[in-house]
Amino acid sequence: MPVVLLYVDPTAAGLGLQMLFGAIVGGLVAVRLFWGRVFSLFRRTKQDTEEALTASEESREATGKETSPNR
Repeated sequence: MPVVLLYVDPTAAGLGLQMLFGAIVGGLVAVRLFWGRVFSLFRRTKQDTEEALTASEESREATGKETSPNR
């Protein structure tokens, strides 16, 4: 039977755990900070919707074409 000499120094194990926990917490903080920016790309505000409607109405009036409501 082969003899395996495996010893992990408590200091090295503690350092490894600290690095692991630090990476997890850092990732969670980064997600928390940038969560609003990511979802703001997909979110429309009431003002954006009103501006889009106004722009489409103006372009429809400029071309003189009426679109069918059943479109």
